[in-house]
Amino acid sequence: MSMPGPAGEIRHPTLVDYLHLLRLSLIWGSSFLAIKIAVDDGVPPLTVAAIRIGLGAAMLLTIAAVRGQAWPSLRTRGDARLWWRILFLGVVGNSVPFFLISWGEQSTTSQLAGILMAIIPMLVVILAHFFTHDERLNLLKICGVVLGFAGVVILVGVDYLRGLGAQVAGQALIIGGCISYSLYGVTARHLPRLAPDVLIGVILLAGFVAILPFWLIIDRPWAIDWHWQGVAAVCWLGLFATGTGNLLYFMILRRAGAGFAANNNYLVPPLSLVYGFFVLGEQPHLNALAALVLILVGLAVQRMAGVRRREPRPQGAATTTNPG
Repeated sequence: MSMPGPAGEIRHPTLVDYLHLLRLSLIWGSSFLAIKIAVDDGVPPLTVAAIRIGLGAAMLLTIAAVRGQAWPSLRTRGDARLWWRILFLGVVGNSVPFFLISWGEQSTTSQLAGILMAIIPMLVVILAHFFTHDERLNLLKICGVVLGFAGVVILVGVDYLRGLGAQVAGQALIIGGCISYSLYGVTARHLPRLAPDVLIGVILLAGFVAILPFWLIIDRPWAIDWHWQGVAAVCWLGLFATGTGNLLYFMILRRAGAGFAANNNYLVPPLSLVYGFFVLGEQPHLNALAALVLILVGLAVQRMAGVRRREPRPQGAATTTNPG
């Protein structure tokens, strides 16, 4: 694996980096399809979230153990504060959004879920303006946010006018998951410089510990009528969308920088449309396609706003927008 140079320079992306980006987008784009298969097969949303978080944590922490990577300690008061922060990130970055998105996909399509997830970078831009000192809004960023939210209004508002109440409710739940992801993206900055395997692994573990009692009490997983399609979909979500996807994201991040890695936000929504169409036979409506165009244009405008800023070398848990 090629890493940044000793001076912290992020090299220009190569063909290999673009192939890794395509692999990542194919994996993350498929997560909405897998969620839809799982919930349609009778797997409760809370179970989908709990199992994928648990599998992802087990995978990453096993890799970390094989590589001899040390966990954050608990020796000082500062270490205890770090673990409370890890618990918070595990909940807002995994437990809550995974549950809300799975719940929302019970009454909406995988395609619309993938499109809505593209608003996460826009939400991060807004929240970062208030929670950080170096990510202020400017005119281009505001234009990008306006375009993106215009796309959301087209996507959700047209359905509302058609009286599709359940569809709108599902989309609202997915947007709630987007907001939770965005809080994670803003608050995950400046964590200690640990290896991504162990850092993301312990964040996932914290999210699993937080959701575990609710899962056992509410869903009683031993009483679920399991079918192989649902099991396969949840295993895919845990081992690939959550575990492998995060590892691949951080590899791209360290090879080519956060800006290049963020380009997955342009690829995941169209891929979710492709997966939904060919696998589930979901037909995208004209308003969904118009919304997708507006959201992607909004993302492009936001990227233009930061193109002149030199990217620093990734520190700790860089902002990641892990979809679905």
